Amino acid sequence: MMSQKIKSRIRFLRNSEELFDYFPPCILPTEYGGNIPEADIKDWIRRANREHENFKLRGQPNYY
Repeated sequence: MMSQKIKSRIRFLRNSEELFDYFPPCILPTEYGGNIPEADIKDWIRRANREHENFKLRGQPNYY
């Protein structure tokens, strides 16, 4: 179903240690064995959506 060009761009890894063959630990989150702590921005997005009404320029809110 996929062209050879697309197939050559996709990698299926058996475990998270294989990520280190492609990415250094300094750019991976800790859940994948990297050094970046988990960044949960869901609370920030919820607060921004609540304050959405206070701004004159309106866009479509993110619903989480």
